[in-house]
Amino acid sequence: MTEITPDLILECISKVFHRELDEDTDIFEAGVDSLVVLRVRALIKQQTGVKVPGHVFFEGRTPALIARKAGALHVGG
Repeated sequence: MTEITPDLILECISKVFHRELDEDTDIFEAGVDSLVVLRVRALIKQQTGVKVPGHVFFEGRTPALIARKAGALHVGG
């Protein structure tokens, strides 16, 4: 199983959203919407086997915080 990192989040967003962001970019201010989040979550699950809840994206908002929250859920979960 692969660790959820900001780089992994960025890679998945880039594949789905077709834009390069950095780990401190608010993904929603950059134009990501709930449909993109659904596709990114599916890609993360496919690549890592980890199901990241949607609320993690909406609470975290940046790839760095999303990865931190997803990792905390996975370790604690």
